[in-house]
Amino acid sequence: MKLLATLSGVAGIAFAAFAGPEPLPAPAPEPTPYNWQGFYLGINGGYAFNLTSDVSDLDFLNAGPPVQSFSFDSDGPVAGAQIGFNLQPRPWLVLGMEGDGGYFGVYGHERQPRSPDPGTFAKINPGAYATARGRIGYARDRWLFYVTGGWIGSDYERRIVDDTICSCGFRLGSGEDEDWRSGWTVGGGVEWALRGDHWTVRIEYLYFDFDDGDVTVPIVQQGPFRFRFDDNSGNIIRAGLNYKF
Repeated sequence: MKLLATLSGVAGIAFAAFAGPEPLPAPAPEPTPYNWQGFYLGINGGYAFNLTSDVSDLDFLNAGPPVQSFSFDSDGPVAGAQIGFNLQPRPWLVLGMEGDGGYFGVYGHERQPRSPDPGTFAKINPGAYATARGRIGYARDRWLFYVTGGWIGSDYERRIVDDTICSCGFRLGSGEDEDWRSGWTVGGGVEWALRGDHWTVRIEYLYFDFDDGDVTVPIVQQGPFRFRFDDNSGNIIRAGLNYKF
């Protein structure tokens, strides 16, 4: 019996030697990088701040000559929706176009210095807005770092109100320029794809600048006076949620 056991052990060792070592398990395949290419829709919300307005009394209603100017800043919430398309010609390069529209919840006003009581006031209310922008991004799997820039427009209301009461018993007058104003915008952001193939979240910054404009105020018993609104610029910081098709 001992001899039989010994022979069996020797045979097993010899068989193992001829068969060679057991094969190692195949390595798991690396995950496929996230694909940013395609159409997407989304919503956004954030805050507009430091909307700067420089106002000049061109016809010397209350100050000058020379022409006197004053400035004020405004801020408020913004919200809207976006639609866009991305191309990904390289694993690391993303090129896209995006359009968005929304509403500025901004109202700003300032009294003109040295205007007689109860005062002459400049007011702004940007209202609805839209942008059309290009995007260039650097992709690292589910992270996208991008810069963006292009056109911006807004139903930008500018108003001058003179609350002084004339000898006729009425307020001296007010005037407004409410028109669709165009300008330019530039900024950047970072976007992250959630687990799955469709949802992404982002945070984005935009700087914008609108065209200048004049407001004519028909003052009772005196005639029209013009005020110029310059440097209509500001900043937006906002977060967004996208669904990629």
